[in-house]
Amino acid sequence: MEYEAEDLRARIYNIFNPEPDVDNEGFCYRETRPHERLIKEYRLDTSYWEPYEYSSSSDLMRRAKNNDDGIGEIIRAQQVPRELFLGTLRLFGDSIVAYADEQKRTGPYQYYPAILMSAWAAFEAFVRIYSELLVKTVPALPIQVKWALLEKEDRLDGKGKFRALRKMQPLLDRYWWLLRFGYGVDYDRGGTVWQMGEKALQKRNELVHYEIAGMPSLTTTGLWQHLESILLLLIGPSAQIRKTVMPDQYELYGVLNQLRPLVEEFEERPFFKGLPIKPTAVIFPCPFRDVDDARYPRS
Repeated sequence: MEYEAEDLRARIYNIFNPEPDVDNEGFCYRETRPHERLIKEYRLDTSYWEPYEYSSSSDLMRRAKNNDDGIGEIIRAQQVPRELFLGTLRLFGDSIVAYADEQKRTGPYQYYPAILMSAWAAFEAFVRIYSELLVKTVPALPIQVKWALLEKEDRLDGKGKFRALRKMQPLLDRYWWLLRFGYGVDYDRGGTVWQMGEKALQKRNELVHYEIAGMPSLTTTGLWQHLESILLLLIGPSAQIRKTVMPDQYELYGVLNQLRPLVEEFEERPFFKGLPIKPTAVIFPCPFRDVDDARYPRS
């Protein structure tokens, strides 16, 4: 269904700024239920969910008895993944409005790569913050698990002293370890949800570590599916362990699904994608020293 740009702008504004619920005591907090698409499309059992799962009286909530070094910083950061992902969805909404009146349905990179990167930044922020929280609050965690989650490694230097060095670990490996040692689930990495997440990460990697031959592009529906895949990495394990992995994940998924009917297909792609190039007929930037002048003469 096609909408005029102004109508789209109003609809999207209302998605991100819904009318507040009001009861006898005034404005009240509204939680988002798990979307029915999770059951119909992916057969995820979210019946465990109840309103105020993370309320102040919930068993999932804790209070620090002591001002442990660093715990305050972690607590302060716990809202960041939601804020990052919500910002990502706002940018996605902006892109829908921007392309509403475009007659040509292809264009250069503008919104879509940044949206995909931002979504993965939100997910990685969750993995990082909750890994720090796990290490801080579970003293029985094996030291090897702690180092892996925090991407650290003990090394013996030339003076015989141990130094903690940074050792990068793949994002989805760290997330799987977080699920196993923090939530007690060996999540199926061969299942639909995980494989969708792998594909979304592959698309991100094609852009970040640029796949030259493929010249990757992104379509609106493809991007929407990648955003869904990232959120499903949170929701799938939640359905299995009967506990919401990240607070507000269903709110984010609900917003994404409200944007879905407003999507009109558009493709962002490199200018020269699909165009034949005859190297001997063009000049190209090549600022290096000692270039082979015989094979690549100056223009």
